[in-house]
Amino acid sequence: MLKSAPASTMSEMVAGLSGVSLGAIDPHIRAIDAWHDGPAVADLLEMCFNDEGIDESGLRMIRMLRNYGPLESLIMEGAPGLVWSEDGRLVGNVSIQRNPTRRNTWVIGNVATHPDHRNRGVASALLDATIRFAQARGARHIALQVMEGNAPALRLYQKYGFHELGAVTYYRRPSVRSQPVWRDVSAAAPITIRKAGWSDSASVWRATRFNIPDELTYAEPFDERMYHLGLRWSLSNFLSGGLEQWLVAESGGRFLGAVRTRANLDLHEHHVELMLGVQAGEDFGIALLEYGLKHFEIYTGKPLLATQARPHEPSHTALQAMGFKPLRTLLHMSLDE
Repeated sequence: MLKSAPASTMSEMVAGLSGVSLGAIDPHIRAIDAWHDGPAVADLLEMCFNDEGIDESGLRMIRMLRNYGPLESLIMEGAPGLVWSEDGRLVGNVSIQRNPTRRNTWVIGNVATHPDHRNRGVASALLDATIRFAQARGARHIALQVMEGNAPALRLYQKYGFHELGAVTYYRRPSVRSQPVWRDVSAAAPITIRKAGWSDSASVWRATRFNIPDELTYAEPFDERMYHLGLRWSLSNFLSGGLEQWLVAESGGRFLGAVRTRANLDLHEHHVELMLGVQAGEDFGIALLEYGLKHFEIYTGKPLLATQARPHEPSHTALQAMGFKPLRTLLHMSLDE
């Protein structure tokens, strides 16, 4: 799946490969020059990942590559990566970025080979070069994501020693305007749902780490500030116009879980995160989602996107009961020092 991540500078990419001869790996490999290569790389990425699914950040990256200029150069900071060039054509690409929240971790993305040039070692050579780059920068972990069921890619990564960390399923639901929220909810026990307050911060954080375990923060940068309820979160949400909302569920004074909803005015989808506690069942997840999705009724009708780690089945069952359809499952993998 095509994803975009925070980029390092091109100078860091080249400096990081000092002592690593690209020509020694393969004479067709060179550092990407986004000013010249942008449109060709955009075409290659779209061709290779369109069937798997291109997320919002990936679509934005493709648009910038196709229209590369001074502003795009500033935003993408050089779009670091490597390409495989053959007979004047770009037939392979890979990116490598430092995880901004895990400074000892580098993230490989967008390993793409033109269909006409597969099974010739292009992806292996590009992967080899990026692993050497990360190791030259002192990486303790090199992480990536791959579509579940992509057997050729899995074989390649396993060959280099990558091991599976976990999996995340992506869901999409039509807007609440086109598909109203189902309201016939019956919880297994009396349940109270209310807006979260600062006093809920510790409980919300525990539920967050259960639903976003540490092993899923290597290949996907994790900004924990969004999940600590307090003055910083409240001020940030106020200044943005209250686009984000946290609700918590309780039964008999016992915390059961939370739901985070965020309206995105500048994106094509709104976002939902269900954070059930360890002991909570699907009924509580359905009730939380019922109330949480009402947050979007005042905004423009956009689809809703949710992600959920495996294997907490009640959360997946609750999402599907509320109209979310699974799109894809991504496996998170890591190569450790």
